[in-house]
Amino acid sequence: MDAWLIGLAITLPWIGGLAVLLVGDSRVRLQHGLSMGFAVSAAIAALLLLPGATDKAVIRISMGSTFGDLTFVPDGLGLFLAIVATGIGSLTIIFSAGYMRGEAQLGRYYALALYFIGAMVALSLTGSLLFLFFFWEITAFCSYALISFHNDDPKAVAGGIKALIITQLGGIGLLLLALAAYAWVGDYQIDSFLAAAPDLPVPLLTAMAFGCLAGAAAKSAQVPFQSWLPDAMEAPTPISALIHAASMVNAGVYLLARLYPAFVGVSGWSMTVMAVGLLSILLAGLMAAVTFDLKRVLAYSTISQLGYMVVAVGAGAISASQFHLLSHAVFKALLFLSAGAVIHTIGTRDMRQMGGLGVQMPFVRAVFVIGTLALMGIPPVNGFWSKELILE
Repeated sequence: MDAWLIGLAITLPWIGGLAVLLVGDSRVRLQHGLSMGFAVSAAIAALLLLPGATDKAVIRISMGSTFGDLTFVPDGLGLFLAIVATGIGSLTIIFSAGYMRGEAQLGRYYALALYFIGAMVALSLTGSLLFLFFFWEITAFCSYALISFHNDDPKAVAGGIKALIITQLGGIGLLLLALAAYAWVGDYQIDSFLAAAPDLPVPLLTAMAFGCLAGAAAKSAQVPFQSWLPDAMEAPTPISALIHAASMVNAGVYLLARLYPAFVGVSGWSMTVMAVGLLSILLAGLMAAVTFDLKRVLAYSTISQLGYMVVAVGAGAISASQFHLLSHAVFKALLFLSAGAVIHTIGTRDMRQMGGLGVQMPFVRAVFVIGTLALMGIPPVNGFWSKELILE
C-alpha cells in the first residue's frame, strides 16, 4: 500500500502536467480543474503515508551497476518535506486559478508547477544520493523556467538564468558527493554512506562535508550565494510562494539535515554551518530594511528564516530545524499569496506607492497581519513556537 502511495504522490503531478499540456490553452477552465485535482490528490497521497512511516526502503528498483538501486524511503524527515511540498503546492495551484486568470500559456505554467511538485516529493523520499541529484536538477530546471515564465521581460529571464547558474553549484557539489560516496562505499544509498562515514579518510570526509555545505548554501540562498533569490521574484507570485518560500529553497536545509550524522564529527563543520546561518539571518534582515519592493522584502525574509534552519542544523537541533521549515512554509506562503493579492489589485510592488489598502482589502489585511506576527515570532502564532525551539 505504501509503495502505491509513494508512486501516486510522485507521479500524479507529472501525469497532471502532461494532461494540462495535452488539453491545450483554449480550454482554460479544464486546465484549472485538472491542475487542482492532480495537485490535491498528490497531497492526500503524501498525507496517507504518515501512518506507515519507516526507515526501510519501500520501493527498490535495480537500475544496473552504473546507477545502482532507485529506492524510496518514507521516513519522518523525507515525509515531512514531501507533505510540505504537496500541501503548499496544492494551495498555490488553487490560488493560481484566480491570480493567473487571463494569462497566456497557462498550460506551460501549470505543467512546470506540477512537474516541480512531483520532483520535490521524489527528492525528499529517495534513498539514493545519485537519484537525489537527479530530482534536485529537475527542481532547478522547473524553477528556472517558472522564474522566466514571462519570457518577454528581460528582468525575468535574467533572474531565471542567475538562479539556474548559482543553484547549479549546489548540483555539482551533490553530484561529486554522490560519486565520492560510490567510489569509497560501493553504493549510492544514503543509509550505506551514513554507516560507512566514520571509516572514511578524514581529508575525504572533510572535503565532502564542506562541499555539501556549499551546495546546500547555494540551493537555500545562504551567504555568500544569497543574491539569486531576490532576483527570482520576477516569477508569478504564486510561484514565489511555492518554490521560493515553501519548497525548493528548503532542499538545501533538507540535505544538511539528512547528512548531518555523517559530518557532525568533522572538525569545524558544525560551527561553520552555524556561522553561515547567522550571517544569513543578519545580512538578509539588513537588506530587507532598505528595500522598497514588496516581494523582494519577503525574499530577503526567506533568506533570513532559512538561516534560522541552518543554525539549528549546525547546533544539532534537527527536529527544531524541520519544525521551523514547516512553520515558515505556512506563514511565508501566506505572506506571498497575500502580497500577490495586493500587487494584482493595485498593479505595483513599490511599497512607497501603497497606503490605505486595509480599508480596500480588509481580509487580505487580516491574514497579512497574522503572517507578519508569525514571521516576527510573536506568541501565540506558529512562528513563535519554532523560533523559540531553535533559540533553546
